[in-house]
Amino acid sequence: MGDTPLMVPGFRLGVAACGIKSESGVGKRQDLMLIACDVDAHAAGMFTQNAFRAACVDLAEQALHDDPCHIRAVIANSGNANAGTGIKERPWAEEMLQLAADTVGCSIEQVLSASTGVIGTPFPIARIQESVAACGDNLTADQWLPAAAAICTTDTFKKVGSRRIGDYTLTGMCKGAGMIHPNMATMLAFLTTDAPLPADVLQTLLKQAVTRSFNSISVDGDTSTNDTILLLSSGLGLGHVPLDDYHAFSAALESLCIELAQKIVRDGEGVSKFVTIHVTGAKNETEARTLGRTVAVSPLVKTAFAGSDANWGRIIMAMGNCDISLKAHQVMLKADDVLIMNDGLLHENYRDAQGMAVFAKPEFTLHIDLGLGHGEATVWTGDLTHDYITINAEYRS
Repeated sequence: MGDTPLMVPGFRLGVAACGIKSESGVGKRQDLMLIACDVDAHAAGMFTQNAFRAACVDLAEQALHDDPCHIRAVIANSGNANAGTGIKERPWAEEMLQLAADTVGCSIEQVLSASTGVIGTPFPIARIQESVAACGDNLTADQWLPAAAAICTTDTFKKVGSRRIGDYTLTGMCKGAGMIHPNMATMLAFLTTDAPLPADVLQTLLKQAVTRSFNSISVDGDTSTNDTILLLSSGLGLGHVPLDDYHAFSAALESLCIELAQKIVRDGEGVSKFVTIHVTGAKNETEARTLGRTVAVSPLVKTAFAGSDANWGRIIMAMGNCDISLKAHQVMLKADDVLIMNDGLLHENYRDAQGMAVFAKPEFTLHIDLGLGHGEATVWTGDLTHDYITINAEYRS
């Protein structure tokens, strides 16, 4: 439904400019976001598998484990990840939860939090203490765009989207441009709905949607310490009629997650190409996705994309490094409609100029068929350019 986010009954959002990355930003760039639910929300979440996961990740996961049926708020900041900060990390994360709880008027156990930004830098909790009241003072249902801006780091645009499922609404936002190779969900993403879905169903549907969206993208192959995705339901949909059939909601959730995930790739640091990798003929969907992600993350493949170089040798090299069983003589490779390889051999009619023409496009698709079964999956990625190095070399400056 485009980039105009729909309001979701039961949820209000507020923002503040705390100067989290630098004190000079106080009152300027918004960097703190609060989602408040007017009723106890059911919630689900998925979190990074990085061994150095931030304290806010552990606290959110624990809260959802203990009681996912009475969540009242989500607070998130950009500019500082509060990760790798030693013994103060957890107390700082807990203090942010308490600030949100005090602002909304609930218990700390009913609040989830997320942080994103520089790793290993002391967390400016004092500046959040001074500014968090502003989030509570400006809570309204239509602040999705300001909230999406408040969680951005190197993002160049706000990432939001909505879906309607009958009388119900689903709206979400996410952030991410670098350190993108999710192994659970992604960077930061927050989705809300008024559809009356219990927490256990939300968790099942979220996991399914994440597998085919956020876990199917890669910008640079790095999984963050703070990756978090949360899905909350107020249950306040028109008519208050419980859903008997979850299929329509599941399809809408997957569609929205794919839209948001693709926006992350399109906004990838230094990315100039948007590449779809469609794998078919695998033994199962998991192996198809594994192979697609292996090709997507290869620096040699990604630099070939950047140079508009149809270097198919790099693609089959990456495929061969994938930890699944392949039969090289059965592999087919196409770039858009140009057949490059068939039965594991360079096609006799293929000409390099044809492949180069496809790779020169800003968007194209690699079709890979393994000839082993009926499993298929789609992965989205971009190229690796000089700009990526520049952006990340100067990230802390």
